[in-house]
Amino acid sequence: MERYISVDAGKFGTKVAEYLKEKDTVRVFQFRTKIGAGDFRDDAIENDTFIIGVKDKVFKVGNGARGDGAELETSKQSIVHKNCTMAAVAKLVSDNEVDTVNLAVGLPAKEWAVVSKREDYKDFMFPGSTIEVKIKESSTSPVKTKKFKINKEKSCVFPESIGALFMDDSPKVTPTSYIGVLDLGNLNLNATLWQGIELQQDESITSELGGSILIQEVSQELSAEFSRCDEKYVAQMLKKVPEKRHLTPRVKNPNDKDEAKYNQKIIDDSRELIHKIELDHAKKVKRCCDGRNWSIDYMDIVAIGGTSSIIKDELKEVFGNITILKNSEMCNALGFLRMLCSRMPEINKVIPLTDIKNF
Repeated sequence: MERYISVDAGKFGTKVAEYLKEKDTVRVFQFRTKIGAGDFRDDAIENDTFIIGVKDKVFKVGNGARGDGAELETSKQSIVHKNCTMAAVAKLVSDNEVDTVNLAVGLPAKEWAVVSKREDYKDFMFPGSTIEVKIKESSTSPVKTKKFKINKEKSCVFPESIGALFMDDSPKVTPTSYIGVLDLGNLNLNATLWQGIELQQDESITSELGGSILIQEVSQELSAEFSRCDEKYVAQMLKKVPEKRHLTPRVKNPNDKDEAKYNQKIIDDSRELIHKIELDHAKKVKRCCDGRNWSIDYMDIVAIGGTSSIIKDELKEVFGNITILKNSEMCNALGFLRMLCSRMPEINKVIPLTDIKNF
């Protein structure tokens, strides 16, 4: 069977999309970009986690892995990224036949622009031989052996952030259009400027302004102003709608009016402080763009990545008319998939993104 798959393996999360040609639909899933020692006898596999065997080694991959993440990786040519990508493909391919996989992956835009680095990454990610991966997808599922071959001739390496230009809710792309893409991931901000679909290298920048820095700042400020508030608590709080992003003190005496008044002050003051930190973060993002001489008042700007959805109101306050794309975390994977499929003679169309299923 022929498959059409894109994998956006970021430093924090791996996002995956597949086009099902027969159904003309797309399915998606994601998991942590993380691997550790694995054991196929494991009967307590965590959510969004699976065990894979590659050659003579067994790994646990995803949220429950206790080992190496990609946060400190300085190159995409790492065992973490490769194993996460191969595990993602293995989850999708057939059980009883050797599928041919047309695969799209991403590379940081400035590395992609160097032809030798792009070709090296193709050789690293698209081996010519048949790949065999053993996989156990849950505590109760059997160990399956999946075999597939990556079609190196048709598979593609795309610059990260370009996927945003191919989303339905993105501004129209023309040969003369200037569009800035703010890709706010968990660790980094990748601010890239595009004329049409050509990267403007000198006006693009990568900065450590991702969600983890925001979470760290909120945790530190709340802890200093009120009492200890760890980063895991903050991360969960920032997933809520803005009006519910506040500390919620534990009620000790329900009948104590003074305690209730004091707790309400903590709620109000912490909400205000969190908004201020988020607004400051959005201003830092704008300063990065100013530092690369973006004509912000005269160009379209779109924001993608999980952190953009957290501070979308603050980004709009700072940038004005900015487009926060839907499916912000999946934009690169979905955009890569659209670009890949448009190059396939047997598809040769813009695939629809109106019927996206979670796998």
